[in-house]
Amino acid sequence: MKIKVLQLVEGFNFGGAETKLLELVKHMDVERFETTIISLGLGNEIEELFHQLDCRVLTFQRQKQVDFRLLRRIRDFIRAEHIDIVMTTLFYADVLGAMAGHSGGAKGVFSWETISSPKWLAPHRFWSYRYAIRRADKVISVSQATAEWLVQKRKVAAEKVMIIPYGVDLAKFNPAIKAVHRKDIGAGDDDIVIGQVARLDEQKGHTYLIDAASMIIALQPRAKFVLVGDGPLRSQLMHKVDQAGLHDFFIFLGFRQDVPDLLPLFDLFVLPSLYEGLPNVVLEAMACGLPVVATPVDGTKEAVVDGETGLLVPVADPQRLARSILKIIGSDGLKERLGVAGRHRVENQFSLERQVQRFENLYEDYALRG
Repeated sequence: MKIKVLQLVEGFNFGGAETKLLELVKHMDVERFETTIISLGLGNEIEELFHQLDCRVLTFQRQKQVDFRLLRRIRDFIRAEHIDIVMTTLFYADVLGAMAGHSGGAKGVFSWETISSPKWLAPHRFWSYRYAIRRADKVISVSQATAEWLVQKRKVAAEKVMIIPYGVDLAKFNPAIKAVHRKDIGAGDDDIVIGQVARLDEQKGHTYLIDAASMIIALQPRAKFVLVGDGPLRSQLMHKVDQAGLHDFFIFLGFRQDVPDLLPLFDLFVLPSLYEGLPNVVLEAMACGLPVVATPVDGTKEAVVDGETGLLVPVADPQRLARSILKIIGSDGLKERLGVAGRHRVENQFSLERQVQRFENLYEDYALRG
């Protein structure tokens, strides 16, 4: 008999947590697990991709800011469908899922914490999360840094926290050039392509890359900056680029579903984030053999080994960011060495197969308990 799993997620936005949930469900063993995904309706950018999965996908739309009817609806669904395992992703799902899980009869209730976000510490979020999460069996962290943050800042009991790092599909993300070519994205073969894949949001630090660009272009006029992703700051960032006279050096590709094809077109990957959990896209870039320049926030410094697979720079420091990028793109030997080491690190420590197996073992352990 299959183990019934409910994946409760805040919404279907194009974010790391949502895309990793999509990937996890896609690779679960359908002979052993029957999965239902319920979105609480906070975003639908990649909803179509979830509907392509071999599982049931539903939306329980929130009707108001605090909608207690959803709690009852989720609990009743768990009970009626005889759900064995409930896992939640992102704040609103965490709170409702933790409170509804065991009361609906689930044998295991887990929260998947993928980010150390300061907004989660706002008083109304902090206290509601702390109240609800006591009812969860485990809080699964993607990195050691996020695990420590959960215990120290969100006051989760240490014995509840376990770490399952993100994993990368090594067959999908690799250095081989695939279906897309540089001309298809507006870059030339002789350009030095510096890429970032991230939601256009303050967290991801795009503004610091734009500030660094003038310094980089002064010494490397063949540099091109490719930004993949969309979000609330798109217009603001494009305006900043225009105001700086950098229009000819920046390419905004928007939301793309072909990231595995795009990454091998880059010479270097950059992520100057203000905070993270464990940025999956950094692991994907490393799997594609790219050197990485990033800020040493949270799980990023567990993925990128400074001087070995990339360079780490201080948060909100465009000058250091520029210098580190110039250092790598100015030396083919360094660029190749960092890229090769990054691929090896992902192969050895961050494979998708290993991640999925750990989740399956956890679900099975709780589902088969008396």
